[in-house]
Amino acid sequence: MAQAKKKTTTKKVAAKKTATAKKAAAPAKKAASAKKAAAPAAPAPSTGSGGLIEEVTLNWTDLTGAKTGAKSLGSNKYYKATLTELGKGRFQVVFNYGRVGATGQTQTLMFSDLAQARRQLESKVNGKVAKGYTRLEMRTQQDEIAKAKEKGVEVTKNKQATKKLDVHPQVASLLELIYTEAGNAVKRGLSSSAGARDDAPLGNLRDSQLDKGADILDELDELVGKPRPSKAALVKLTNAYLSNIPRNIDYARRGSKLDLSLILLDSKERVEDQRRFLTLLRDAHLQKEVFAEAAHADDPLDVWYKGLSCDLDYLDPKGKEYERVAKLFDVGQSPKNSNFFGKLAVARAWKLERQGKEPLFKQYAATVIDKKGATGIVPGWHGTRTENLMGISKSGLLMPENLPKGVHITGKAFGKGIYHAPRWPDAGKPIKAEDGKSYKRYNGALKSMNYTSISGAYWASGNTGKVGFMFLEEMALGVPEVHLKACWDRARPAKGHDYIYARSHGNPQLSHDEVVTFTENASRLTHLLEIKYK
Repeated sequence: MAQAKKKTTTKKVAAKKTATAKKAAAPAKKAASAKKAAAPAAPAPSTGSGGLIEEVTLNWTDLTGAKTGAKSLGSNKYYKATLTELGKGRFQVVFNYGRVGATGQTQTLMFSDLAQARRQLESKVNGKVAKGYTRLEMRTQQDEIAKAKEKGVEVTKNKQATKKLDVHPQVASLLELIYTEAGNAVKRGLSSSAGARDDAPLGNLRDSQLDKGADILDELDELVGKPRPSKAALVKLTNAYLSNIPRNIDYARRGSKLDLSLILLDSKERVEDQRRFLTLLRDAHLQKEVFAEAAHADDPLDVWYKGLSCDLDYLDPKGKEYERVAKLFDVGQSPKNSNFFGKLAVARAWKLERQGKEPLFKQYAATVIDKKGATGIVPGWHGTRTENLMGISKSGLLMPENLPKGVHITGKAFGKGIYHAPRWPDAGKPIKAEDGKSYKRYNGALKSMNYTSISGAYWASGNTGKVGFMFLEEMALGVPEVHLKACWDRARPAKGHDYIYARSHGNPQLSHDEVVTFTENASRLTHLLEIKYK
């Protein structure tokens, strides 16, 4: 938050670009997409010892200027109000406001009476809400400190000395990349008016605030699915979403005008892109304390390693394990992925095992792989954007019903499960199908690469990354239920089957094999591969 310290009364100054962690939690009175009613700021008791008493954060997006008159560049504004006790009977109210992404202006008022100071804050806030501002549900600094302490993390304002972790330099490099990419991606997308900064890139939006954004995306998803969605309705819901999940929209400036066509959430693809962003926010939320502690550490390496809850080891490029993993990637690649076929190679590789996961995987495997007709334990791939490495490494691949509201789900065509690109032991070799002919079933590595951040990835248009990252996993596959075409939204395989196998070889309806499992213990991450162009 930007604040300016002044002793004068009612004096506007340019706010400094600082980033404190103080945001107040105040419940919203209406659903995210509904019209907001004015609500008084919830009173907070003064301790008498000075410090922050109350803080309110508001946001308002009006893309067309229909309500604000800002028809050229649209209106995308934030408004913050803080009440602070300075001691000796003095109270300060600071109003910071401006365009999202800009420094804004600051107005500072001084009072000798707490009730009068609070009335002034509430009056201003209620006036803004009445105009159309959305009141965001934020965490306070006290919330964050208490939550961190519950997890054994001490967050202070001063840099803390931490022991230097003895790991391979390439493990250190990976940890830095994982956390930096996640933090930067959130900060690029989420406005600083939501509190986004180095030690808390998510900002201080509560989970309930993210849920509101997810609810609006559901409405938009339904609307864009109609043959001719109303543009006015699209504008209204896009305004509501951006008001609840603060975003910088100035990337869409074209000279002195705002190009609405670049911002409007008017397609399934754009709605899904916002779901990806909410997924990233959820991932960052899981690691908020880690970001905070790492920002205050002399050396964040130990904090990062512990926060990821994974065992990591770098694979020597001249070692047998590296050779085995590289072979799993190289052999039997599908020529159907012409954008990558013959063009990619393993650059670096690490062993990556989520702590405590292997016993659960082995326990599940023991129940399925000895069944008659079972497939056995097979390698698989999961490609992802670089900024999502942190979330998947921390939480693993989750069943859709266990995902938070609004997160992006990559697969639905073959049931509501966890999707994998298999790396069959016979990848690239001919096998016979029911028609008696021989077909090749290919290595799914290149299919999975299309979900990464590397340039040229099919499902990630506009990527400029020189490398992409894929998880290598083990899958415990029991009896398959084979499908040659989509079976949308299946909750589970038919009785007597353990997973769904979408088979492409000898089947012109599908381009690639897919394996869909329906329990989180049916697979485990074993390695992380960095892939580059040859």
